[in-house]
Amino acid sequence: MDTSFSRRDLFGVLAGVLWTAGCAQAFDGEALQPPLVPVAGPGPTLRDVCRSRGIRHGAARDHVILPDDPELDRLMAQECDLVVPENGGKWAVLQPQEGNWDWRRFDRAVADARRFGAVPAWHCMLWQHMGMPEYMKLPIDLMSELRIGEPAYFSPEGTLAPENHWQRFTGYVAAVRERYGDAFWRIDVANEVFFWETESSHPHQQDAYGFRRGMWWVAAGGDKGPEWLDPFFHHARTTFPSAKLVINDFGIELAEGWQQRKRAYMLRWLTDAVKRGVPIDGLGLQSHLFAGKPYDRDGMRTFLRAVDKLGIPIHVTELDVDERHLPRHWSREDKDRAIAWTAQEYLRDVAANATLVEVTWWHLRSDLNWLATELRELKPNPSPFDAASQPLPLYHAAARALEGAARRA
Repeated sequence: MDTSFSRRDLFGVLAGVLWTAGCAQAFDGEALQPPLVPVAGPGPTLRDVCRSRGIRHGAARDHVILPDDPELDRLMAQECDLVVPENGGKWAVLQPQEGNWDWRRFDRAVADARRFGAVPAWHCMLWQHMGMPEYMKLPIDLMSELRIGEPAYFSPEGTLAPENHWQRFTGYVAAVRERYGDAFWRIDVANEVFFWETESSHPHQQDAYGFRRGMWWVAAGGDKGPEWLDPFFHHARTTFPSAKLVINDFGIELAEGWQQRKRAYMLRWLTDAVKRGVPIDGLGLQSHLFAGKPYDRDGMRTFLRAVDKLGIPIHVTELDVDERHLPRHWSREDKDRAIAWTAQEYLRDVAANATLVEVTWWHLRSDLNWLATELRELKPNPSPFDAASQPLPLYHAAARALEGAARRA
């Protein structure tokens, strides 16, 4: 995995989520026991369960940087109706230098989807603050003028500006369309455009509508109001009329102030964007879950119902579970049960309170997930299968959650 803009950069400082049974309660050392999640016996695959509910089941995979893996091919062919190029569809990989295209990783993901009888997704059309080559960042000398203290948005080689951003964006989109046609089932048009607050955050990095004052916000006129994103969605609809256009983000599940605020900003923008006629077909919830801190169950249910009333379906786009906040003395079996319970409670809530149309894992196998590198010493199991392609309790818990959740009308 290309660590220059991987998820480990985004989540290394985030706290975790412990999904409690109906209340916000953190682990209390020895006092809390691992939740009991029995391992189910043979039965329908998770893809079968998803299909029965009209949900696409998928996974991310990144070729070229990972070796060919016939066993993983078999597993994905068995489980996936959707294939996502983990990093292969990001600007820094596709066009690392202006005019220099590298399609290898994206090509393999699209080819895999066709080979497995699945459909491809494009992650992502634009990324607000990461995943961009140096020339597509803002000039470094604007950093002090804009009073934005995030160095990831700026580069000495940066030439992104209001005068060229639209021509570059539309040219980039046109090249992808020319290569793949209108082939994508889902496109993440805007990725991680809302702000996330940390101890080192500065108020000048966030606007009044909850957006990051990032590269695209600056170049596209975000200072003029929340409509700055609208043209990107309209252009995506014109270019890819068959794709489901999604706004994709993370970090809204915790019972912590900044995540609750982010959730509110997101809902306000979605509500107003629907009124403006912006073509949004879904809300992508990355769902990088954590076992370790309180889950805002009531807040999430209220949020999901409000999004549903707007007529916007939910896409779970990057599902995995981080175990770093579980007690270190727990056995591997105990941790796996806690991880399974985390996903089970979350998926039950999403399926029961929203129109869920997709569940995609950020790798099917735990050894290929970004957390396997981030938490190497823990030998974690963040994904539904282990390194031997055997299903973990997480796999069966996800199936039970989707099988047993109340069906949406």
